[in-house]
Amino acid sequence: MYLKDFLLAAVMATTSSFAPPLTTSRISSELHLENHIADMIDNEMERLRNIGLWREKEAEKRKKWSEIEPTMPKGFDFNSVNDFQTTSDASKKIQMRKDRRMARDDPMRYCADRCVSTGNCQVWEDMFDLSAKQVREFCEECVLSEDEEPCDVPEKFLDDAGKNSWELRP
Repeated sequence: MYLKDFLLAAVMATTSSFAPPLTTSRISSELHLENHIADMIDNEMERLRNIGLWREKEAEKRKKWSEIEPTMPKGFDFNSVNDFQTTSDASKKIQMRKDRRMARDDPMRYCADRCVSTGNCQVWEDMFDLSAKQVREFCEECVLSEDEEPCDVPEKFLDDAGKNSWELRP
């Protein structure tokens, strides 16, 4: 019997090194939730268990709300439908914004596309305090001219000379 115990101990020693331990530890199944999240899950579980009762309560709530006559606060003013529709005034403002950007970023294009071809020189009229005719003459003689002759530059333009394009506000 001595040899049998020895062989059994030897076999157990060699197999235990290749097998997982016989004692198992319990795997943790804890969830670390904030209280309001746990409450939300509990309430949803309760709702799903008693869905019929929940639907009845919701129907009662809707019925109570439908019985209440809605009132508006005093002095409350709705926006009219016209406030959300495009108007000719809005399109003029958009076009003016585009013209200002073009006059600031690309004066030659502004003179050619807007001022000389269409006669609409409003941006530079406001910027330089000139008439439409004077702005067109400035565009034709100075900006679009291929000649190297000096031309009359408005005083306001000289005041803004050297500023970056984003500093100029026509």
